[in-house]
Amino acid sequence: MRILAILSRNSVRGSRTRSPEDRVPYPAGFRGTLAHDPARCTGCRTCAYVCSPGAITFGEADPRCIEWAYFAGQCTFCGRCVEYCPTQAICLKGESPVVTGDQSRHRLVHQVFYKPCARCGQLILPVPEPVLARLYNEQLSAEMVTHHGLCEKCRRKLASQRLKDAAMGANR
Repeated sequence: MRILAILSRNSVRGSRTRSPEDRVPYPAGFRGTLAHDPARCTGCRTCAYVCSPGAITFGEADPRCIEWAYFAGQCTFCGRCVEYCPTQAICLKGESPVVTGDQSRHRLVHQVFYKPCARCGQLILPVPEPVLARLYNEQLSAEMVTHHGLCEKCRRKLASQRLKDAAMGANR
């Protein structure tokens, strides 16, 4: 008989369901969906590697760029991608995904464009200068900025040439 009293009491109260516009305030520290800065991204794929539900993926349909894709419908909002991103290209916005039946609104796709090597023209994805300054914990020297725009092969050649020049200078 107690169930009938509960049912009648609940039917008198009315609906307790919130509409999408009437959101509950988020608690402090709520992670929420991701924001991605393609200018800081180097396409290292660390975020996709640590994303256990597979919400972050990479594609290379265009030879001029890497495509970074995020699907909020698959994300668990754990924040591991933010924690492990070496260039801090990903951050958490602190808001939940939009409530909608249109799954395309839960997708975020950015293109990370390659840049040509300053010496040979080979396409590379250099580490952004602000990230380099943070990694080295100092202002970048002119030499570092020069090497920054080179591919690995050209940096190796330049280092070999400098070593050779230093060795030849010592023998004179």
